[in-house]
Amino acid sequence: MLTVTGLAAFLFFNSFGSIGVALPAIQKQFGNSLAELQWVTLMGVVTISSLSFCFGRAGNIFGQRRLYKIGVAFYAAGAGLGALADSFVALLFARAVMAMGLAMALPMSTAILAASFEASRRGRALGFFAAAIAVGRMSGPTVGGFLLQAGGWRWIFWMNFLVGVAVTISVAQILRGIGARRPEPFDFAGSLALLIGYPALLIGLTFGAKIGWREPLVLTAFVIALCGLSAFLVVELRVVKPLVEVAIFRRGRMAVAQLVNALTHMLHQPLALCAPLYLQNVLGASAVQAGLLLAVLPLSTALASPLSGRLADRFDARRIAGLGAVTIVLGVALYARLGAHSTFLGASAVLALIGCGIGCFTPANQKMAFSSVGQEDYGVLAAMLSSFGTSAGTIGITLAVALMENAGGRQLWSEPTVFARAQSFAFAWLLPIGLLAIAVSFRWRRT
Repeated sequence: MLTVTGLAAFLFFNSFGSIGVALPAIQKQFGNSLAELQWVTLMGVVTISSLSFCFGRAGNIFGQRRLYKIGVAFYAAGAGLGALADSFVALLFARAVMAMGLAMALPMSTAILAASFEASRRGRALGFFAAAIAVGRMSGPTVGGFLLQAGGWRWIFWMNFLVGVAVTISVAQILRGIGARRPEPFDFAGSLALLIGYPALLIGLTFGAKIGWREPLVLTAFVIALCGLSAFLVVELRVVKPLVEVAIFRRGRMAVAQLVNALTHMLHQPLALCAPLYLQNVLGASAVQAGLLLAVLPLSTALASPLSGRLADRFDARRIAGLGAVTIVLGVALYARLGAHSTFLGASAVLALIGCGIGCFTPANQKMAFSSVGQEDYGVLAAMLSSFGTSAGTIGITLAVALMENAGGRQLWSEPTVFARAQSFAFAWLLPIGLLAIAVSFRWRRT
């Protein structure tokens, strides 16, 4: 079970990096603008974040194993459609199908693992699962680059289709049955309000940082987000069986686990945007060198995650998660000190430290979160961890871009030294978010 779910997670996150490498080739074939092209990536983020809550609750009704198997099959089918796409619209539709499959499978995978392993072994299982995700992130650009050079961008989708089919067959053989089911009403009103408000919020945050906060598109997105999310909160407080039970946040450990998870994502996620630009534009790394240096972060995460899971099983998982948060903050503080004259070795050491912190924090934090709720809420909890982390990471990137543009001005993208100073300024101002995460973690230890 751990092997097939880990393989599926590897495939899912490998596709993010491999498809990202293919974007220039896709743009060249279909002749799209940059604003249109970014929807290939944005489609996945918005769909996964928006639908995870819905599928997290639906798993209780239809069975988590059934929904997981359907999700993996959807992913494989979407990859096949992407390989056959003859227009950009058809490719976007294929990405939406893939993302819908991911939104089904990702929350169900951690929920199934948490329910299948007893508490004394749960941290170890979640640690290996987190390692599979990290290896997928690390290998995605490399695999995508090789397939792109060998046969074009369609080969990337064919690879995802073929491996997806193999994983689908393996999952069907190992995860037999549909899983536990509970006859309960589904919150359609809350789901509709969330599907209106949440994607609008992510779209507004994403485009606001790129085209300006006063643009009509951005303002419209925020108005829609305010209306949709306000309606969602009203519905959740009144409906008999809400999509997200507000009462679940009264459990101290679960609420703090969600908060620290969001804060740490907000702190380290901007590295995904800033680090590649810093390595290439400031330190002068080639594309190959930058790829190898960036791979240090997920590699260290993959190595630290299983160890963290084992330690969380043997000792107090709260302490392990707190140690991970401290390590992330320390790494980001050191990253903020990198400048135009830093070395490749120094930059890679800092990225490795941050990766170790993420690997130490994630499995322990997940174990503590799952231990605070009943098995019937595992699907919803897994969806919360995924969706809140994604949204907080988007907010962190938005804050980092705004701070950098404020510090660097018009010379931000043309002068390497200005970019380095602006990056240091931005991450220095983001550090209080990490300090808040540490403070909350230590407060959690006393509960």
